[in-house]
Amino acid sequence: MESKTKILERLVSKRDKSASDLKSIIHFVKNNNLRYPELVLDCSLQLLSKHSSGLDSEYHLIIEELVNAAIESDFLEVAMKGIKSLSRKFGDKNTKVIKIAGTYRESNGDENNANEYYDYILSENKNDLKVQKRKLALLKTKEDLQPYIEGLNKLLKDNMNDIETWAELGFVYLNNLNWSRALYSYEQVIMLNPSQFYAYIRAAEILYTQGTTDNLYQARNYLCYVIIHDPEITRALWTLFSVCRAIDRLSLIHI
Repeated sequence: MESKTKILERLVSKRDKSASDLKSIIHFVKNNNLRYPELVLDCSLQLLSKHSSGLDSEYHLIIEELVNAAIESDFLEVAMKGIKSLSRKFGDKNTKVIKIAGTYRESNGDENNANEYYDYILSENKNDLKVQKRKLALLKTKEDLQPYIEGLNKLLKDNMNDIETWAELGFVYLNNLNWSRALYSYEQVIMLNPSQFYAYIRAAEILYTQGTTDNLYQARNYLCYVIIHDPEITRALWTLFSVCRAIDRLSLIHI
């Protein structure tokens, strides 16, 4: 089965891309939750500059993708122009516009205003998960991460199947050397979506660090699963090499 990376490479490598080709790249990145903001920004700008007359109902959807990619790529001037265009079309009180404007304020270091935008949206719809996450992300920049960790756990009580939040919680625990909770978080990701190969690799790396015989064999199983499905993931190959060497050393000790 062709990996997502290979499919994207094939889409990008095509020369003289048509409007349909450019839209396919943008939609593929979005639908597969991939992070290639500069690629999306470039494709969006090409669409808007060369093919805007043929976009029809998709015009403002492309602008929305442009703004999100520009914010993530730190092209804030481009992002602001896109936000103004969306405001003219949908109005300043439109939830989508307010949400994007909040993200813009956040990326520009204006956390107080960003928080106000998010509070406004949640006052209208307290169950807006994306805004809850954006509001919570403001705590990630603080020196004390405990409120952020507590917020992620609270979010998961109401959204147990949220892969993104489990992955983020695993990342935070891993950075704070809380191996057991990080492992549990990544194994939740694996259980919810077995195609999330990064979670297998992170879980295997934690098991390798812990180093017992059972952990090493489980790490090997995780990595073999990844390599069977995508043998070109270098990190999985190198980690498997390290795990197998560790297993060999342990077997010599037990002789």
